[in-house]
Amino acid sequence: MDEELSRTVSAFRRLVTTINRAKTHDRIVEAAGVHLDRPDVQILTYLLDAAQPRRVGAIAEGLQVESPHVTRHVALLERRDLLVRVQDPDDRRAWLIDLTPAGIDAARRCREVTTTWFADALAGWPDADRAELSRLLGQLADDLSVHLQGVLKCGPS
Repeated sequence: MDEELSRTVSAFRRLVTTINRAKTHDRIVEAAGVHLDRPDVQILTYLLDAAQPRRVGAIAEGLQVESPHVTRHVALLERRDLLVRVQDPDDRRAWLIDLTPAGIDAARRCREVTTTWFADALAGWPDADRAELSRLLGQLADDLSVHLQGVLKCGPS
């Protein structure tokens, strides 16, 4: 296997592990002043990024989880007035999930915490390196997401 690719995968795993640690999540919600589970934050920030209401299936696909998982969390977030169901204007039989003002606020506060952490970690980086990191991470996220969706739909080879 390509040594450089091995180092890249290793670094990526360390980064993902760091971000996905329970302690990291606990510190995010504590600093943001919200009491949310990790899936709740993921759903809220996914909708914040989408900047428009989405169907449960689209949220599940975007987060690469099963729809029943999203449905359970959406119901809890609705009861907390962080999400609301709105009718799909293209299909009056279907419902979309949208952020309430309180949901937008909670998602933005969580996003601000993680953005500050990244800003602090990258503070000594030259602007060109930060721009390149942003470009490459975006490209990796897009390409790996598409690749894994195909792999996961096909099952093991």
